[in-house]
Amino acid sequence: MKREMKENLKPMNGTMVQNFKEMKENGKVMESMDTNKELKEKGKQPDPKQDTEPK
Repeated sequence: MKREMKENLKPMNGTMVQNFKEMKENGKVMESMDTNKELKEKGKQPDPKQDTEPK
């Protein structure tokens, strides 16, 4: 069953995926990605927009 989005509920920004299959695939990829804490421990710079820990 395909659900149609109401016109006033469409997001103003872009989306990461176009359908549920892509969302599941994207989730699998993200599971293997390092967290910001893990990146810091490896001496790498995490994404500043997602780094919410106080400095």
